[in-house]
Amino acid sequence: MIYLDTSFLAPFYIQEATSNSVETVLLSLPVSQIAISDWTVVEFASLLSRRVRMNELTSDSMTAVMQSFQNDATQSYTVFTLTTADFVGATEFIQQWETGLRAGDALHLAIARNHNVENLLSLDRGLIDAAQRFGIPADSAGVM
Repeated sequence: MIYLDTSFLAPFYIQEATSNSVETVLLSLPVSQIAISDWTVVEFASLLSRRVRMNELTSDSMTAVMQSFQNDATQSYTVFTLTTADFVGATEFIQQWETGLRAGDALHLAIARNHNVENLLSLDRGLIDAAQRFGIPADSAGVM
């Protein structure tokens, strides 16, 4: 499985500088190999809401993008359900204070580790560096 964090997934649904590159990568992956988590869904909704508050998206656009994302999550992606082990792992990662991990990123790492993913795709350099430090395969698939 290839686990996508929110930073990698967002440009597929919202036009950004990396959108074309992310689309190329995602369309090259077998859909059956793409995984996200319940946490990714929450983070994605938060990102959309923030963009509405900042007047970067309209509420109608947010609704349409969220619907498209939820359709893909339901029909195409494997969605990992969070477990106590994910929260325990995230807590362990955060206690490695020198990584600078935030709670959400630590949770992504714990989910990826606990599911033995083949790779974690992210556009967050700090998250990629922390993942590699913890022995979790991660990169940006050449997008950054």
